Amino acid sequence: MLRQVSTKAVLCLLLCFPFSAMSQTTPKPRLVVGIVVDQMRYDYLYRYEKKYGKGGLMRLLNQGYAVHNCHYNYMPTYTGPGHASIYTGCTPSTHGIIANDWFDRTTKNYVYCVQDTSFKTVGAAGRTGMKAPTRMLTTTIGDELRINTVKKSKVFGVALKDRSSILPGGHAANGAFWFDDATGTWISSTYYYKDGFPQWIKDVNAKTKELFLHHLDQKWNTLYDISTYTESIADDNPYEKPLPGERAPVFPHDLPAIMAAGGNYGLIKITPFGNTITKDFAKLIIENEDLGKDEVTDLLCISFSSTDIIGHNFGPSSVETEDCYLRLDKDLEDLLVFLDSKIGKGKYTVFLTADHGAVEIPAYLKEFHIAGGTINEQVIENDLDTLMEQLYGKEGAKERYISSFSNQQVFFNLDYLSTKKVSLENAKKTCSNYLLSLKEIATVYDEMDMVRENYEKMPEVLLQNGFNHKRSGHLLVNYQPGVIEFAERGTSHGSPYTYDTHVPLLFYGAGIKKGSTTTYTTITQIAPTICNLLHIPFTNGSNPY
Repeated sequence: MLRQVSTKAVLCLLLCFPFSAMSQTTPKPRLVVGIVVDQMRYDYLYRYEKKYGKGGLMRLLNQGYAVHNCHYNYMPTYTGPGHASIYTGCTPSTHGIIANDWFDRTTKNYVYCVQDTSFKTVGAAGRTGMKAPTRMLTTTIGDELRINTVKKSKVFGVALKDRSSILPGGHAANGAFWFDDATGTWISSTYYYKDGFPQWIKDVNAKTKELFLHHLDQKWNTLYDISTYTESIADDNPYEKPLPGERAPVFPHDLPAIMAAGGNYGLIKITPFGNTITKDFAKLIIENEDLGKDEVTDLLCISFSSTDIIGHNFGPSSVETEDCYLRLDKDLEDLLVFLDSKIGKGKYTVFLTADHGAVEIPAYLKEFHIAGGTINEQVIENDLDTLMEQLYGKEGAKERYISSFSNQQVFFNLDYLSTKKVSLENAKKTCSNYLLSLKEIATVYDEMDMVRENYEKMPEVLLQNGFNHKRSGHLLVNYQPGVIEFAERGTSHGSPYTYDTHVPLLFYGAGIKKGSTTTYTTITQIAPTICNLLHIPFTNGSNPY
């Protein structure tokens, strides 16, 4: 568990940290490149250190400013909230992205964090492009940059996942791109491109399928001899999920056979080549949109998503995860060399972090006699509803007392409680007592605790920072360490524990001093740091105090 930092210490850190990494005499960078590596645990920086080259992660680590004790200061630690928090400088309590998707109290339906059906897909058919950042309530670095430069700055986001490209860029971004599994092309939304893609993107997409097939028309084998992957457990083990059509989750992974058996272009996401095509498209954005060409700072937000998809499937100690990071290191080196050539050394700034970490596969933890396990939220939702029926009766087959148990939150059906004359307080007590009887659950909190209390210790403060009064549930639940949402194999994330909150944070380039710190730092300090570097206002949800 993280140690709690006093209010005075937080104030000192917020005032000092941005400047300890920054040189105030260097001109503003022409381009800021924000890199988010999805599901990158902090220990990956050093776990594979001996196999990394000198020009990728080690260049950022050894020649830049390294923050060794950076943590997420809220839960749940998911992709959508993580990307929003990095770029807004605030937590879900303020920016409103409380999960990837959540139960909406008003519409009584589930909503996706970037879904907006008032916009249409650009670059393909169907609904996959009906997306926008409209559910995010605050500004991002890119928004403040665009406002401050009177729209002269250019801001773009790119990732395999839509939420990982849309949320970082913010409301005023020039464009956001994500990958379409069905067509194997980069797509976007009419939120950004009302009149369709510019010609350069059309030209790229015309050649994209050929490029993707080049990657998918080969077996995914290890970059180096598999016998050298000594930082990982045995390749053939019972803890990992095989890829579709495979008998075992072992190298080499026969990508052509999987494609022939009915796979689509989305297969590339669960290979390291998904990161490569993301990096290649990011380079094309820089070239074709003339980013970093003048004294007005531009922003490019890149998120590497394959690390997360591979991590979920194979786990932190797998050969697949190790191989993915060794290949990502080469992709990062290629990107930095490109930036040196295209923008110029000393004229761009890079920061690299992650949107969350991950827990070791619970079944593997049992080998070490470490507690852990899985929990099935749908089963618990049904059990809670059955319990309420037994106590208070049932009106009709479709009526339910529990609208949702999701993202470790309970949402009650307030209309039905009223019909049955059951007070919300009694419903909360009934369900809290049941939840606390389950060995997988550590604590349960009332929503009003989040409103009334001023917590100063973990995990309560993280729950509170992740609680949005209008969007979060009536009860908030924290699982025991090592417990994840049900999965027979593989792993997940979302908790307030350090395996999910502790992530790398590296700054490099223009305006950044060489050095490091082990001071406790929060992910929400990145945005104020970059805003200070660019001499623009802080994002409107960030709080320096």
